Amino acid sequence: MTFTALLIKEMRLRMRRERTIWLIVAYILLLGLLGWLNVSVSSAGANNSGNWGNIGLGLYSLLLIVQLFLILFITPAFTSTAINGEKERQTFDLLLCSNLSSTALITGKWLAGLINALLLIAASIPIFSLVFFFGGVSPIQALEALLIFVLTAMLAASLGIFCSTLVARPAISTALSYVLLLLWLGLPVLLAIIVPQSTHSTMASPDIPVYLNWHPVMALLSTYNYGGIIGNNATMFGPFIMPIWQVYCIFSSMAILFFIALSLWLVKPQGWNRLKQRLHKNHSLNEKHETKASVTA
Repeated sequence: MTFTALLIKEMRLRMRRERTIWLIVAYILLLGLLGWLNVSVSSAGANNSGNWGNIGLGLYSLLLIVQLFLILFITPAFTSTAINGEKERQTFDLLLCSNLSSTALITGKWLAGLINALLLIAASIPIFSLVFFFGGVSPIQALEALLIFVLTAMLAASLGIFCSTLVARPAISTALSYVLLLLWLGLPVLLAIIVPQSTHSTMASPDIPVYLNWHPVMALLSTYNYGGIIGNNATMFGPFIMPIWQVYCIFSSMAILFFIALSLWLVKPQGWNRLKQRLHKNHSLNEKHETKASVTA
């Protein structure tokens, strides 16, 4: 089996499932319903003031945040059972015995799950295009947000495939991927609330703590800065001053490569055995140190 054959097989299996079509339909209906409710509520004030740009900006902000969280919590389900699911069905050994390399196996499973998430993003583009009828958002800003969506989907898919290679049971790997995503989203916000702002602000963006530069919500807001929520859109990245969304793209690309590399290492039987041996060796060394300390005492 080759990489192309694996990718085609995975895509056929996924797209022939009835739930895939219903997921896309429900996804579009949810975005469309929320957008319609937002426009209906905001249009009354716009008729009096004539400021339709605010309606477009409010609709755009709502759709951005909703789609971001939908992507984050749908994408891991496509990849978090890709490897250990094969082991549970007892077909993983057949893949290892074929001509398929570990790189082709991981990237094929990753791309197959990622394409499903990209289909959801592509299906939502007509709804986002309605924003341009109201104004307030430029096409460049929309393209920047689209790039953030794609990178976020790639990151969530790579995290799911990593958990699938790390944990043996599919249910546990799925739960682990969602827990890690919640920590990624929640811990920086919690830290920003607890830690005083004067101790964690950057030089170029005094309103934003450094650790929030790799937060998807802040990256989306920095593409258009709705209502001046985040102050200055730029932040220090080494010797450079860059927009927050560009810093987010850099860190996300590095995280994607990191999770894919770990998955490639763990999917090999010798890589997993090597990890177990190192853990066992460290445990043995700790026991020896404890024994020596007790004898000395």
